[in-house]
Amino acid sequence: MAKSYKKQANKKQKRHTRKKSSRSVVKRIPKALFKKLDELSPFELNYKLIKMAGPNALNAGRGNPNFFNSFGRLVFGDLQQTSIQLSTPKATDIELFPLENSMNFIKVLAKKAKKWPAKRGRFFLEYMKYLIKCAKEDKVDPQAIIYDVVKSSLGCYYPVPPQIQPHLALVAERFLYDLVMAAADGSERGAKMKPNDFGCFATEGAAAGILYVFNTLKENYLLLPKDKIALITPIFSPYLEMPRLSDYDLEIVELKCNPDDNFSLPDSEIDKLKDKRIKALFMVNPANPAAFSLSKENIDRIGNIVDNERQDLIVLSDNVYAPFADQYNSFMISCPLNTIEVYSLSKYFGTTGWRLGLTMLAKNNRIDKLLKNLPQKYKKALHKRYETATLDPEKLTFMDRLVFDSRQVAEAHVGGLSTPQQVLMGILLYYDIHDRANGEPYRNKIKSILKKRITSFYDELKTPITIVPTQTDYYSLVDIPAVTKNAYGEKAAAYLVKEYEYLEFLFHLVSKYHTILLPGSGFGSTPWRLRISLANLTDDKYPIIGKNILKCIGDLVAPALR
Repeated sequence: MAKSYKKQANKKQKRHTRKKSSRSVVKRIPKALFKKLDELSPFELNYKLIKMAGPNALNAGRGNPNFFNSFGRLVFGDLQQTSIQLSTPKATDIELFPLENSMNFIKVLAKKAKKWPAKRGRFFLEYMKYLIKCAKEDKVDPQAIIYDVVKSSLGCYYPVPPQIQPHLALVAERFLYDLVMAAADGSERGAKMKPNDFGCFATEGAAAGILYVFNTLKENYLLLPKDKIALITPIFSPYLEMPRLSDYDLEIVELKCNPDDNFSLPDSEIDKLKDKRIKALFMVNPANPAAFSLSKENIDRIGNIVDNERQDLIVLSDNVYAPFADQYNSFMISCPLNTIEVYSLSKYFGTTGWRLGLTMLAKNNRIDKLLKNLPQKYKKALHKRYETATLDPEKLTFMDRLVFDSRQVAEAHVGGLSTPQQVLMGILLYYDIHDRANGEPYRNKIKSILKKRITSFYDELKTPITIVPTQTDYYSLVDIPAVTKNAYGEKAAAYLVKEYEYLEFLFHLVSKYHTILLPGSGFGSTPWRLRISLANLTDDKYPIIGKNILKCIGDLVAPALR
């Protein structure tokens, strides 16, 4: 009996030993499977990693921030309640929304706002004054603008016009102008323009704006199948994936940023744009995942090429991360007549679930000239496309077509972003304008949170990090071989790259340390650079992630250290 018990105990001990040792063994990926996984979108791969990691994983793969602007939401709530109070009761739970000339909305709304909680009431009164001032500057009736705020907050009437609500247009033009021109020295073409030289289209986040632009370029024959477009890489992965879809069937020319020079573009990459077969240039700036704005030198050089050699080049820039950088250099500075800017409030204000975005374009732009110069056969087809929506299809601007196409023309009359969303957007954009006028406490606090996270993370990696003005700190592309060299030596770094595929590192990090990062290769970077989001977890988690990465490296390079 004693012998049998001892035998069972020995078996248990062996099983425990095998189980323990198997946890430190790195599972290899067969070449055929690696090839399939390597072709997956990083976000599709992320879903697989989440399943592997279990419920308590440290998921630094998503860019959704864990912070949001609470004050703007509270003001929005106060405004909605007040707008209901200005309506006329009809029956139980039924009200008639107020008509435009039924009262002096400026006086009545100001009186109501004074009864809100003091700080929020003062803020909203300042917002009203700002809207009235902007309305007068643009020669718009201030009463009509304040009425638009009330009606829009109720969401009881269609968006009119579908492009953008009148009150939001006043704020959006000025907010975006200040954002994109912040780094200008005053001599550039863009800096000589005014906020109302630009028009904005309110969209369901930047993602919708990007899709609308792609679609309108295609529908209006400005991008044809097999056309070449340039992408500045690394870049948000859908930009790499969308052009290849059969919907567009475009050929990609990559302009590769130099990771050793703050992800700026070498002149040799920029000069590829002189090739007239390239019809458009697309980028995320500041970049995702590289997390740097392009340098002013890059912006100026590209602007010079556009103005002097490539006035037919269409430039699309997604600038969602611009508020996080101390210095954001926009193409609107150097080539505003060719540039479409797409902006989202999702990251800076924490509104990913609200879907709040803007598309910005100069009212006098060169894209409209490209439309006028289309071959006659395309003009005839476009006349037929838009004739049900307007008497003069040929006179439609690119912005007009963008709005029409967003609802496939046939339903353009009921298009537009929901009006309560536009009201919240206006409040939040003004919040930033107000913040900048008062020393930027909100912006500085968000930047300090991100700086603390990225610094504590790299401290644990035993890898120095230098933060520069063009950096957002929202993401980082972690150079695993460089970290390995710093922590374990050059021999270990060489062994890691020679013996393993980057996905084997990612999978081991997930399975043993329950930590999720995304592969940089899916964003157009090198395979061994992994994307970490510094925005979506609490401050204390980033040093832990740093430690887990070092342990994971240690597991893989252990044979090289013996």
